[in-house]
Amino acid sequence: MKRNLFLFVSLTLVAFVIVSCKIGFTAQVYRFIPSIDSDIYSENEIREKIMESDVKSIVLKNDSILEYWKRYGGIGNSTIIKYTLINNELIVYPTDIKGYNVPDISNMCFLYSQDSLINKKTNEKYYNQKYLNKKKVIE
Repeated sequence: MKRNLFLFVSLTLVAFVIVSCKIGFTAQVYRFIPSIDSDIYSENEIREKIMESDVKSIVLKNDSILEYWKRYGGIGNSTIIKYTLINNELIVYPTDIKGYNVPDISNMCFLYSQDSLINKKTNEKYYNQKYLNKKKVIE
């Protein structure tokens, strides 16, 4: 009897661990790329605008946690915050995991695809690093 109970508890525990593990999710890195109209600006002005723009990225760590990274001049800041993905919309929670409001990313909603995230409020586009690497190879 004890052996059957031990076997049942062991198998239940193993099944619970297997089901609860987040297997198969690879981190996805999205970088903010400013959109600059090359017809309006000269090459030097384009370089200047790129240098002035914020360096931001969003890393989807797993199916519920993202890391928002932003560089301010020479100093960077990283924030870990939860999100949900519903019908190709990535919805960011109002506070980070420590309970603080992060105005840049809190309560934001993004259109999600494998190659980009588009902020619905500001229309900022974050491109997947794999997509950017493929684009460099093609060009």
